[in-house]
Amino acid sequence: MKLLAPVLFTLGALHTCAGLSLGDRVQLVVQEASGMFVDLLDQRMSDDMGKNHTLNPVMRDVSHTDDILDIKYVDIDPEAPKRSTPIHLTALAHVKERIDKATANVKVKYGFLTLLNRNYDLCEELKSNLNRTCPVDEGPIEFAVDVDVPGFIPPGWFHLEATAWRDSDEKQLGRILADVKF
Repeated sequence: MKLLAPVLFTLGALHTCAGLSLGDRVQLVVQEASGMFVDLLDQRMSDDMGKNHTLNPVMRDVSHTDDILDIKYVDIDPEAPKRSTPIHLTALAHVKERIDKATANVKVKYGFLTLLNRNYDLCEELKSNLNRTCPVDEGPIEFAVDVDVPGFIPPGWFHLEATAWRDSDEKQLGRILADVKF
């Protein structure tokens, strides 16, 4: 039954966007339907993992309950990111176990197109962006970082997925999903 709603929505969207060209109709329906299917998939995955809480208007924590990080908050300013406007992020997490070395995989998609799928050495990122070093001991960790948003970003929805793990045993640190419209 859960998959029936997106199908009915898609059929209804085809009917209601009659004033648009065929290409625009197909693009609109594919974007809307794919977003609904992604939401259903994300919900099923987060149900299996035990967490699915909103961190801010664009980010959700979908980590496992036994992950190494317990993400308390991620604040974003401005709340609705805009082209050519820097984003200021502040975050607080509780580290449950010592982290000697860690990696994060970041994927960014624009519709069905994967724009970025890259691994980052989190210890190097801590050192170069936050002037901190590994290892990271148990306890609270708070940071603030500014991210430049380029002005040439095309309009539309972008989906970000970031998953981090400890290198020594590949135990997951945490996982965040974000959906941003430019």
